[in-house]
Amino acid sequence: MKLFRFSWKPENTVRQLEKCTWQTEGSVAQQLFNASELERQENRQRFSDLLDGAYFLFKHELPHTTLYEPLLEVLTKIDHSKKVSTFFDKCKKNGSYDSTATVTELLEATSEVIDKQILTKIRESRIISIMADEGTDINHHQNLSICIRYCNQDTGEPTESFISLLKIKNKDAQTIFDTIVKELKSKNIDMTKVRFTGFDGASVFSGQFNGVSAKFPCEDIIEVQESLLTLKSLFYFINRSSIRLARFNDIQMLLKHPQLKLIQPGDTRWSSYFRSVNAVIRCYEPLMITLEHIVHERGEESPSASGLLSILKDQSTTFILHSLEPILEALSILSKSIQTKNGDFNQLEKSMLGTLLRLEELKETLTLSSTNLNRDRITRATSRTNEISLEEIFNDKIVKFIDEVISNIKARFESNALKFLNCFRIFDVYEATNEQEYGIQEINTIRQQYPDDFNDDLVAEWKVFR
Repeated sequence: MKLFRFSWKPENTVRQLEKCTWQTEGSVAQQLFNASELERQENRQRFSDLLDGAYFLFKHELPHTTLYEPLLEVLTKIDHSKKVSTFFDKCKKNGSYDSTATVTELLEATSEVIDKQILTKIRESRIISIMADEGTDINHHQNLSICIRYCNQDTGEPTESFISLLKIKNKDAQTIFDTIVKELKSKNIDMTKVRFTGFDGASVFSGQFNGVSAKFPCEDIIEVQESLLTLKSLFYFINRSSIRLARFNDIQMLLKHPQLKLIQPGDTRWSSYFRSVNAVIRCYEPLMITLEHIVHERGEESPSASGLLSILKDQSTTFILHSLEPILEALSILSKSIQTKNGDFNQLEKSMLGTLLRLEELKETLTLSSTNLNRDRITRATSRTNEISLEEIFNDKIVKFIDEVISNIKARFESNALKFLNCFRIFDVYEATNEQEYGIQEINTIRQQYPDDFNDDLVAEWKVFR
């Protein structure tokens, strides 16, 4: 009787075993690869533990070069799984990962990652502020620290981040300004987004004319900035002295001029700048006479009065102030329409577009008026002997100023922001309709904008409210 269809041979059994082994475990190369991959993952996990320990030192500002190795010893003792100690036992002598060189490299790598994350958020922000200060360290080296305040686009919260600590050779305003600009440009930070600067009270930083803060806004349009700074100087010079203010009022009365007051311009209020320019233009002649009287007295304030008088006699100053008045008036109207208590989102886009149209019109209107300015003198003083091309000033300065204002307005009222604000028009009873889906899309947009404040129930609440 035949029990088997084929005769038993040792080689057949070996082949069957090899086949089973191949099917269950794979090839030798595959086994080696799997073992190597598991070991690689295990090593990465252990290295991640070392990085967590190092980051603890960095975050709490502890001396990493002296505490890193003792910290690893503590981690090894409290690790009951013995995985950390096994990892160190397997490490070669030239790669133990417990040296000061290792923790220093980890610090540099961590710094690079954090820098990239912070700079990305700064670049995403539509506006930023610069804060800086200089000081001397224990080695008598002059250092400059730079911080940026920006709006976190993920949370909407204002955030302040330190970005640089630089050595500087000189502590004058121009050197500090150039250093800040160079550093920000090297990090690809858009300088046109800078809206505010914050420094201490030192004259090098906060000087009204030559301080670092003054150099930021006047980097491109110096003449316009100087004219605006003159408004502040006039206000402080006249109003901070009761004697000079009384003389200014008396001269207005003698000239049978309306009793006008100088307005202090605010750096963040367009309406105050318009009112300040308007007041100076309307009382230009009394101002000139007041300053001339103070100059002729040859008192302590005569040099200051002489400087201001020289600026007001400058033909370019009068031209720039007259050119700025309608520009600032348009911005003042826009500012009031936004800040009023009865503000209407429906009118916001119309106000913005109307302001942009007005600014574009002023380019042509002011061009025509500038050609006749020499014939119709603004002031009672004789212009300087040097020839000044008003048309050149207008094209190079005023038009550029208008273009930058237009660009600024468009950046602040970008299409996405206006689209979101228009969603609130659904609450206007005069625009409501009986459509079943009325307002659903807008409510979903509002909910997506504020996910932490509203959930999916908002749509149901809207349907009940409607």
